[in-house]
This record gives sequence, structure tokens and C-alpha cells, in this order.
Amino acid sequence: MKLSSLAALALAGSASAQVSFSEIFVSHVGTDTQEFIELKGAPGTSLAGYMVLVVEGDQSSATAVTGGVLDRAYDLSALAIPSSGYFVMGATAVTPNDLPLAAQDNFENGTETIYLIQTTNQAAITALVGTSILTAPGSTTTTIPTLSTIVEAVGLVDSGYGVGLFDVVCDGAMVFGPDGLNLPAGIFRCGDAPSQWSTGFLNFDTALTTGNVRTPGVSNTTCGITPPNTGSPYCFGDGSGTACPCGNASAVGANGGCVNSLGTAGTLAASGNGSIAADTIILSGTGMANSSALYFQGTTRLNGGLGAVFGDGLRCAGGSVIRLGTATNVAGTSSYPTAGAPSVSVKGLVTAPGTRTYQIWYRNATVFCNPETFNVTNGWEIVWAP
Repeated sequence: MKLSSLAALALAGSASAQVSFSEIFVSHVGTDTQEFIELKGAPGTSLAGYMVLVVEGDQSSATAVTGGVLDRAYDLSALAIPSSGYFVMGATAVTPNDLPLAAQDNFENGTETIYLIQTTNQAAITALVGTSILTAPGSTTTTIPTLSTIVEAVGLVDSGYGVGLFDVVCDGAMVFGPDGLNLPAGIFRCGDAPSQWSTGFLNFDTALTTGNVRTPGVSNTTCGITPPNTGSPYCFGDGSGTACPCGNASAVGANGGCVNSLGTAGTLAASGNGSIAADTIILSGTGMANSSALYFQGTTRLNGGLGAVFGDGLRCAGGSVIRLGTATNVAGTSSYPTAGAPSVSVKGLVTAPGTRTYQIWYRNATVFCNPETFNVTNGWEIVWAP
């Protein structure tokens, strides 16, 4: 398949979400009576088919099944975004409150993954509450992607995450924490969704009236984004998501795609600042074959960030796809924008804050894995700031 055929290829994926997480507060001084999750959307938007899930992430060993347990499954189908544009679900003491939960301790004070999903399988998902939904012991993949479309997933972690590979954040969720040694009290988007998540956490002490204070039902703190807002990698060909097509997994921690015929993994990274008003983003690829490389942009993480088999690798960027440009790899390396080319935000038609995903599709002419002679890098996600 030629790279030029991307324009005609139906790169399927769900449309940009109308509803998203805006603020999450899970732990504070004393008894946790102020926990809440806030969604942001257009007033009146139906939440039919939406659910919020919480998956336990604490494990005692890499083969334990204590992690990956579906702790909570909240069905929002009968509800809608109120006139304020903020939907709040929380402990009964929280105000305003569109979906009162139990009075306290709705969420674990340890590593966990929190999902916003759309599904027609609410009953099947609810039936899994209290059970481990990992596809295998020690895996970070759950059965959620087979039962739903993951709109968004975030992982809140304590100091047990990344130690001995015990604690798990599932299905490629964006990771926040730890806050020192502890779980972050909460996370929030700067000035509401779909703006960038703040690099700081909400105050653990609810008596504090300065700093990053919680704001259920009203606009979040406009915390600003400290440049550079470069984004983050996801969808690795290391077995943590969808398996590479021919057992050609790359090394764990390399943050690259599936291995190519050279024995290397194409890797995409970014530098610069993802700001629409001051875009200095440079997308750079390494570890590829010396061939043509197509840089392209999507609007979603394909398959919830786990990727789907594509040539000799995994396609990670989906939704509405835009070709940014083609470069020629020299010593396995290239970048976009090339000299004289439009900036990433201009070429990608990014005119308002929001999430975009990126990937490189490169030729690998040696028949190595599948009959198609191409491979792809890992994915890269940027939440563009104003």
C-alpha cells in the first residue's frame, strides 16, 4: 500500500467526544465526604449510553488478581448535562450534585483507573463489578474495550505504581501522580475541558482557599500551562496494549512502535509548545527505515489507546485524519514541519483548544512480517492550549 493512499483510506474511529472529564476529586483530609467527578459538555446533552467506571489498580505482586477489579460502574443513561454545562456526581455532601453517590469513600485511596465510556452493554458491565477484568494476570488490558468505546481514561497513582510492575493503570490511560508518595487528591483541567490537564493537583486540605482549589459545578481554575506543552506518548508496541502482528514487540520502556525489519522500533516524540497562539511543536521520528515517512494527525486514540494492527505495526491515531506532510528518513530519522512547511497546528486545522493524536506511517520495503511493506511508530497525544 502506498503512503499516498492515506487520503483515501477510511481510518475509522469515533468522533470527538461531546462530553469529557473536567475535574476529579477523590481524597482529602479526614473522612472523604467531598469526593466527586465532574463532566463538561454542552447544556442539555444527553448522557444516554455513558458510564463512569473505576478500576482498582493496587496489586501485591505482578501475578496477583487484586488489581484490575472493577470497583464502581455508574450508569448515566437517564441523565443529561445541566444548564450550567457541568455535570457533578459525588458524595451526598457535595453541592451542586446531579448524581448523589454514597455519603463517603466512593473511591479507593490508591492507584486506580477512572473511565468515561459509551456503551450499549450497561448490564454486562455492571455484572462485572467486584471482579477482576484484566485479560490476564499482570496485564494492563481489560475487557472494557470489548464492551464499550472508551471516551477518556485517567489513572491516579500512588508510590506503588511502577515499583516492581505491581500497581496497574489500565488500557493506556493518562497517568497522574504520585503526589509525593501519595495518591493525588484530585486533578483538573485548566479552565475546563477540553483544555490541558493541569500539571498540579487539587489541594488535599479542603480548608485551603488558595492554590488549586476544587470547583464542583463551576469553572475550574485557569491555571495556565507552563511551556513547553509537548504532549505525551501512548500506544506502544511493547505488548502493553494490542499485540504486535508477528511477535515483533519492542522493549518495554522504549516507548516506540513495533519492531521493523532493521530490528529497531520507529519512535515518535515531540518538542516545543502546543499552544495555538504560539505553536513551536516539532514532531520527530527515529528508528525507522531510510524511506518515506508520512506524518499524520487524528482526533482520537484508536481502540482506547491500545492500537489496532496496521501493516507490521499498530495504528494508534484515529478519528478524523489529516495528512501533515511526508518527509524522507535519513539515518532512520526525520521530522515535521520541514523547512517552509506550515506549523503542526496550522496544517492540522487546530483552531480551538482540544486533543489531537499523531503518528508516523513509514515504508519498510523488506518483506518482514505482514505482506504490506510498511510500519508505524507509537502514538503521540497533544491537548492543544489556546
